[in-house]
Amino acid sequence: NKHSQEPKQEAAQHHGEQECKDREKQKEQEKKRVNDEEEDAREEWEIRRDELKSTADSHFRSKSYALAIQAYADALQLDPTNHIILSNKSAAHLSNGEKSKALHDAKRCVEHAPSWAKGHTRLAAAMASLGRYNEAASVYSKVLNELDPNNAVANRGLEDCRARQRQAREGKEKEARRLQMELDRQKAEEEERRRKEEEENAGKGAGNEEDDLLDDFFDEVEKVSEKPKPSRSDEANGENKTEPKRIKTQINDLGTSNSQIDRLLQVNYEWKNLNPFHVLDIPHTVDDDSIISARYRALSLLVHPDKCPDDPARAKDAFEQVRKAMTQMNDEDKRRHVRALIEQGMKQGKRDWEGTKPRGRNMISKKEEEKGLALAQNKATMKIFAEIEQKRRNIDRRKRDFEQRERAQEDEEKAKEKNEREHDKRWREGERVDKRVGNWRNFQGGGSKKGKLY
Repeated sequence: NKHSQEPKQEAAQHHGEQECKDREKQKEQEKKRVNDEEEDAREEWEIRRDELKSTADSHFRSKSYALAIQAYADALQLDPTNHIILSNKSAAHLSNGEKSKALHDAKRCVEHAPSWAKGHTRLAAAMASLGRYNEAASVYSKVLNELDPNNAVANRGLEDCRARQRQAREGKEKEARRLQMELDRQKAEEEERRRKEEEENAGKGAGNEEDDLLDDFFDEVEKVSEKPKPSRSDEANGENKTEPKRIKTQINDLGTSNSQIDRLLQVNYEWKNLNPFHVLDIPHTVDDDSIISARYRALSLLVHPDKCPDDPARAKDAFEQVRKAMTQMNDEDKRRHVRALIEQGMKQGKRDWEGTKPRGRNMISKKEEEKGLALAQNKATMKIFAEIEQKRRNIDRRKRDFEQRERAQEDEEKAKEKNEREHDKRWREGERVDKRVGNWRNFQGGGSKKGKLY
């Protein structure tokens, strides 16, 4: 009995294995049928698009970026809104050193797929390559905060942008420290030179020391007599009483409204008024906020359009110059920067004057020398401000030109996409017409043949 059961078990086992093989074969056939149906359902242009994308991907992996870009462009002609192809084309442009084109394709990718994290990382990478680290960091942060908190590319990119930002800040701070050290050195040299001149003058004019001391004494007495000791009530209201008096004094010093308007709107005033101390007509060494505020109020009262009914248009322009100058003065960092530029101009002007002034004893008077020095210093200071303003305008102009080129490129791409869509639409409609006509002709031909068979 035992020997008779063994062939039966082997046969059952063989039958089970055969059934498993048949089921696997049926699954493979079903899978192939589904793939064939999907392949048949895809249109011809979709098949061609995927072939071009596959070719482009191969070129990209082999670092043939120019060929990859061309293949991606051909694929986009068939499917202009495909965000994956746009993303890959942006990466190819970036690898090929074409940063602006990479940014353009990345923007289009994000436009068509705003919730796709990879498109945003492509955009941030293009921005970072152009030095726009603040914008790139913002895009990376958006990916991590809104789209994909665990995105490794965004994490690395954000860290890199922050490191680049720190380097830029450190560079600016280092340059500011270097400039400040240079100014301090020049100031120390100037003070040392003045000290030596004072010592020399003190040695020459020792006989007039008593007269100088007497003059200082009378000056102090005059100051005391002009400023009596205030009472407690005056001290309580001192601030309120001092400000109007100070403004009134400032107005008297400034002169008439017409003279100030003419000064503020003289020839090339937009360049000369880059120096806010020049606009307010006060020395650059003044750093007392109360004095600066009083001068601003006094000058505003003189040139305000309501106070100048005879020429309100020019008064308005002059008042705008005063307002812009005070805006700069209210910013401590800008005021300190402006003062440093003026100090630099004073030093440069003095060097220029020393190189051009007449030589020899008694060639010019002391008054003429002081006037010539002041003129040279004023000219050098205005030149420094003008050069900085010109650089700023050039940067703004280049930025506007770049943005215009980007917009023009985008408009050109949109027009190209529109023409391609219209061409594709006409081609599809024409293909359907040809198919319908062909099918009708085949039907007629088949009908005639059947008639003959009957």
